[in-house]
Amino acid sequence: MYSIFAKLSHFFSRLNLYCAILGAALLFFIATIICFEVTGRALGASSRLWVLETSEYSLLYITFLGTPYLLEKNMHVVIDIVYTSFTNTWRLIFQALNSVIGFLVCTVLAIVGVIVVVEQYGLGVREITVMRPYSWWLTAALPLGAGLMAIQFIEQFIRTLKGKAL
Repeated sequence: MYSIFAKLSHFFSRLNLYCAILGAALLFFIATIICFEVTGRALGASSRLWVLETSEYSLLYITFLGTPYLLEKNMHVVIDIVYTSFTNTWRLIFQALNSVIGFLVCTVLAIVGVIVVVEQYGLGVREITVMRPYSWWLTAALPLGAGLMAIQFIEQFIRTLKGKAL
């Protein structure tokens, strides 16, 4: 049992890392195209309409690709002043409660997200913008990120049951 859990944990840890790297690459890409856009406009070139739209869509993916990694590494927002005031037992209780609530919320988001993505794919819905991408391309970020976060909350819960404070 431990071996299976360790292997799955390692697999999802790697997947989270690769998603975070992809998110960082998207951030670099956004910064690059915005710099070119600003420089080009300063030199008198016309605006490229796709730059703003691509940047907006990329921000959505950056968020949902990077969050599971941050959750895994426990680098998410925590109110330390409150958290450190608890005894170790209360910390574990609140960690377990946080893990269960986080898992439930992320699971619902992932399931609903998959339903919406499948529906948008089936209908061939497109965004009403200049680039007109398929809506499911954008919506797919939600179930991906929420699903990976749900898995991280399960792992946090298991660690909490073993008595390991985060």
